[in-house]
Amino acid sequence: MSSSLTLRPIEPDLVSVLRNAVSQRELTQQIAAAARERQIARVIFTGVGGSWASSVPVNVLLGSHATPFSSENLNATELTSLYLPSIDERTLVIAASHSGGTPETVAAAEAAAGRGALVVSLARDADNALGRAARFQLSYGSERTITSAKYVLLAELGYSLFEAFGVEADVAGVRSALDAIPEATRSAAEAYEGKLAAIAADYATSDNLYVLGAGPMVGLAYMLSVCYLVEMQWKKSTYFTAADFFHGPFEMAQDDQPYLLIAGEDATRGHIDRVRAFLDRHHDNYRVLDVAELELPGIAAEQRGAVGHIPMAVVVMRLAEHFETITGHDLDSRRYMHKVAY
Repeated sequence: MSSSLTLRPIEPDLVSVLRNAVSQRELTQQIAAAARERQIARVIFTGVGGSWASSVPVNVLLGSHATPFSSENLNATELTSLYLPSIDERTLVIAASHSGGTPETVAAAEAAAGRGALVVSLARDADNALGRAARFQLSYGSERTITSAKYVLLAELGYSLFEAFGVEADVAGVRSALDAIPEATRSAAEAYEGKLAAIAADYATSDNLYVLGAGPMVGLAYMLSVCYLVEMQWKKSTYFTAADFFHGPFEMAQDDQPYLLIAGEDATRGHIDRVRAFLDRHHDNYRVLDVAELELPGIAAEQRGAVGHIPMAVVVMRLAEHFETITGHDLDSRRYMHKVAY
C-alpha cells in the first residue's frame, strides 16, 4: 500500500453550483415546452460511464409515472449502433458528457439530431462539440461538483416534463425540496464524514468490494464500483442491483467478502432491507450508506425519497476521497484513460 494522502476538503463550490443548477428551472421548462409542442413519444437519456449513470434516477422517475411518452437510458455507443433507426422528430434526446467532448456521446447527439430529434446537451459548459449538436444546453460549470449537479438539472427537467404534459406528480413539493437541496446537501456531507472515515478504514484495502443499489441508487452503485473504485482506485469491484442479489450475488456472502449497500427512501427501499435482513442472518460483513441517516434541513419528510439521490451523490464521492487517503492512490491517476489511443 502507498503512503496515505491528505483528505481533500468537501467540494468548495458545492452550494453555489447546485444553486446554479436549480436556477435553470426556467430553461428546463422551455425544453419541456418544446417537447410538448412536438408531442414527443419517447425520451432517451444517453452517455457513457458516469454520465450514463447520472441519468439513472431521472429515467426511474419518468418510468414510474403514467406519462404519454416512454423513457430509456442508453449507452451512447449502443444508441448509434443499435437504436438510431427508431429515433425521429418525436424523440427527445438528452446527451450527457462532463467535458462535452466524449466522442461516443457527441456522435450519438449528432446522429440523433440528424434524424430530427430534439437534442439537449448536459455538460460542464455549453461551448463544446456536444453543446453545438444540441438545440438546448444544460451546464453546471464545475470540475468537482458533477454528479450531484447533473442530478439537480435532470430532476428539474423531469418535473418540468411532468408539468408540461399534465402528468400527475407533486411538482410543487419536489421543487420546494430542490430549492433547499444545495444547503441541505452540504449539511448532509459534513455530518456523514465520521461514518465515511469508518467505512474507508474497514474496506479501503479489501480485495474486492461488491456494491448494491436499488431504483434511483443503482446509478450511484455503478459510479462507486466502476468509476471510483475500478477506474480511480484500480481496485476490484462489482455492482449489482439489490433486486438481483438473490439471483446469484448472495452466493458470495461468505469468508471475507465485503458488501456496501446504498439505500434510498423511495419505493425500492424494501429491496435493500431484504438484502440487509439476509446478511444479518448469514454474513455481517457489510456497510450501508443510507439516505435515511442524512441530515437534510429544509427537506420535507415526504420529499426525501424524491431528492435523496442528490446528497447521496456527494456522500459516495466523499467515500472515494476517504479511500484515497488510506490507499495513497490518487483519484486522478490513470493508466490509459485520456493517455493512450482507444
